[in-house]
Amino acid sequence: MLKLHNRIIRILLAFPRRFFPKSQTLNLRYEEDNDLYFKLVQNAPVGLFQTTPKGQIISVNPAILKMLKYDSLEDLLKRDLSNGGYVDEDKRAEFKQILEEKGEVINFQSEWYTKDGEIIYVREGAHAVRDNSGIIYRYDGYVENITDLILTQKELVKAKIEAEKSNKLKSAFLTNISHEIRTPMNSILGFSYLLEDSMLIKESQLKYIAVIRKSGERMLNTLNELIQISRIETGCIDIRITEVNISEKMKELYNSFKKETEEKHLRFSYENNIQEKENIIHSDEEKLSVILFNLISNAIQYTNQGSIKFGCDTKNEEIEFYVIDTGIGISSVNQEFVFSCFQRVETGKEFIIEGTGLGLTIAKEYVEMLGGMIRVKSVEGEGSEFHFTLPAKYDKKSFQSNHLSGSSAKIE
Repeated sequence: MLKLHNRIIRILLAFPRRFFPKSQTLNLRYEEDNDLYFKLVQNAPVGLFQTTPKGQIISVNPAILKMLKYDSLEDLLKRDLSNGGYVDEDKRAEFKQILEEKGEVINFQSEWYTKDGEIIYVREGAHAVRDNSGIIYRYDGYVENITDLILTQKELVKAKIEAEKSNKLKSAFLTNISHEIRTPMNSILGFSYLLEDSMLIKESQLKYIAVIRKSGERMLNTLNELIQISRIETGCIDIRITEVNISEKMKELYNSFKKETEEKHLRFSYENNIQEKENIIHSDEEKLSVILFNLISNAIQYTNQGSIKFGCDTKNEEIEFYVIDTGIGISSVNQEFVFSCFQRVETGKEFIIEGTGLGLTIAKEYVEMLGGMIRVKSVEGEGSEFHFTLPAKYDKKSFQSNHLSGSSAKIE
């Protein structure tokens, strides 16, 4: 198809008006074919042009006027292709060099400016016309706007890269999930076998039972996160609005994580800066618990020394929750995808992190569902701060607005 296209263009370019000799006998035939040629040029879907070797335009057909967004031929004739017509002036020099050396250029791709400064992708070709002494005095050429084709190709390449990246991330994710299920399961089975030994002292029995319980909790958490992210992806999430007592929720979370932070020798505290009369909000208690649970768990995982603090405060007509740690922090590069699904922050060899890596993704999705916004502020090597806001009273319009406007996660 492309070869046929080029052949038609060559015919148009090589069909001069003086093709037939001007004699009385053939004069009528000459005028008829001249008129046919003129109509073919005028109605051609591709741009046809004649220029001097220096770039001065001699003539063009209407397709070029439309392509370059000029109102008239007179307006376009003022344009000098040797200065400012090409986005990359080196392309103009390369095009001219090929013409001078080979006498012809076919399917040369470049970028042109339109009258209003818009950049378009074009495919062009030309034939060098020489005088009797062999000197080039004119270029007869064609140009075709291939902007849509190039942009489509770029989108396809981008989609291919994204698909390959997604597949790699999912493969890594599935490998991690396999590890998160097999590891605790092996612990449960292994220590269960050891408990069958009737000679075990009670202290060893209690130790093995604790390992089994911890492994079971780890596997249950993995399954819960898989179920949660699956429901989020399929849109099968119900929002149940009830009265939530912030003060009681803070105490509950503190007691849940106190032992774990003590085992890591971390200073763990919480603060509630909300006035007593404002401690009751209307939201989804289960989702609020999951958000705070995931953020605190994340802080404990990535903090080996120092402190972790969580709390809440009033901000305008919203409640702002926060979790602050003195952990390893997050680099500016990693902050860009810290809330993304199937992604995990690289931590280095000194850290062995358990979990699916879905906690922050789930937290972000739940914050948006409840009409809020989440943000992260972190310095690598110093620690991280996660803040999120929720309306004191759930508003369905806020939830719809968040999802229509896209992501509500911010990086500082």
